[in-house]
Amino acid sequence: MSGGRTLIAPARPTGLPPGPGFNPWRLWAFVQRPVEEYARFRRRYGELVTLTTSDMRLVLVLTPDGAREVLTADPDDYAASHKRQFTGLAGSGSVWIMDGARHRRERQLLAPAFHLQRVREYGCVIQALTRQRIDRWQPGQEVTLYHAMLDVSREVILRVVFGVADGPLQAEGHRVMSELLHLVRPIFVHVAAFQSWWFPPWRRYARAKARFAAFTARCLAEHRARADAADDVVGLLLAARDEGGAPLTDTEISSELGTIAFSGHETTAVGLCWALYELARHPAILERLRAEIDALGPDPEPDVIARLPYLTAVCNETLRLHSILTEIARVTREPLQLGRYTLPPGTTVGVGICAIHHDPTIYPEPERFRPERFLERTYSPFEFLPFGGGHRRCLGAALSDYEMRIVLATIVAHWELAPARDDRDVRHNIGMGPKYGVPMRIVGRRAGPGGGMTPWRC
Repeated sequence: MSGGRTLIAPARPTGLPPGPGFNPWRLWAFVQRPVEEYARFRRRYGELVTLTTSDMRLVLVLTPDGAREVLTADPDDYAASHKRQFTGLAGSGSVWIMDGARHRRERQLLAPAFHLQRVREYGCVIQALTRQRIDRWQPGQEVTLYHAMLDVSREVILRVVFGVADGPLQAEGHRVMSELLHLVRPIFVHVAAFQSWWFPPWRRYARAKARFAAFTARCLAEHRARADAADDVVGLLLAARDEGGAPLTDTEISSELGTIAFSGHETTAVGLCWALYELARHPAILERLRAEIDALGPDPEPDVIARLPYLTAVCNETLRLHSILTEIARVTREPLQLGRYTLPPGTTVGVGICAIHHDPTIYPEPERFRPERFLERTYSPFEFLPFGGGHRRCLGAALSDYEMRIVLATIVAHWELAPARDDRDVRHNIGMGPKYGVPMRIVGRRAGPGGGMTPWRC
């Protein structure tokens, strides 16, 4: 077999691991409450479990060793999973659905636009846009952080990715991105049959996707009409060339921008919501973070902020405790040896990110928010994988991570917040998000070293 590996010493015949069988109610519980269901799977089935849906069987690994086996296998031994669903959501030119040489070419063309060094150039923009938004807050006001952070994240994407700063095109971008996101339903992702003309929610989403495509076409036309080279992501994608000198087509660029708009800005916003929620509920952790930020003085460089160790630990612990992406999957092209089982070609195999992030043998007291764990030890990319892993790891991970750190530091340095109610994780679309949107009360501007709203470098 090409790329075959052994996870544990073979001891049983080939076939698929055990699992609960086809049970629609149990599957829906898994979609909505993955932490609880993964814990149940681990107790009952061990390291591997097979879930049976109406149209496939999904083999999930629940340990870092299993994640290593899946994610380090030869990429050519895999095809993308859920192709029909993701084609409908993002378009036929999305990197989500590509395989083999085409997938490698697309990632090579896209990667420079999201390289960490490039992302660092956006630090001042991210900081300034955050300040513009939070300066509008008033003491005593109640805000729904989910919507507030989506506004910030959309603003960052419009400026950094699309190169849209102000005017009618910016307003249109906010409108179409918001509409596209809020018309997605989890059932679109998990049941391809609902992506059909007879299902009214899908028809509404399809119309919104057409409006987003028209917006991206206007952005491309505006970039081409500019005399100077743009340093935003759209400009970089228009200038990108593969080894043969061929550019990305407009369809490919539009699909990739749709992928970013669909997945990129909500995940960052959700991470920020949960970080602010947990900090407000853990005053000692908040004070330690503020002390680290205040020590930089009143005018710190964004890149210096982003490298703060405790800030990094807070962000990592947030993404561990509130896993937004709960699993990732591929489809085998060749037989794949996992433990005692040889998975046949055509099997969908996945990594239970949520299961690994809540494994008490890796993260003691996994339900506790404790950033210090990320200072006490280093976790491998198979133990901590909020952005997936392997050859399909999220291309926008560096931008999302960097943005989260800058925005979070800007808010906690300048405002006192208090939770207006308890909240919990529920399924939003592909990933998880807060059920109530994390309502927060704005207590007031923070007094002290970071609280005077003195303009920072940006």
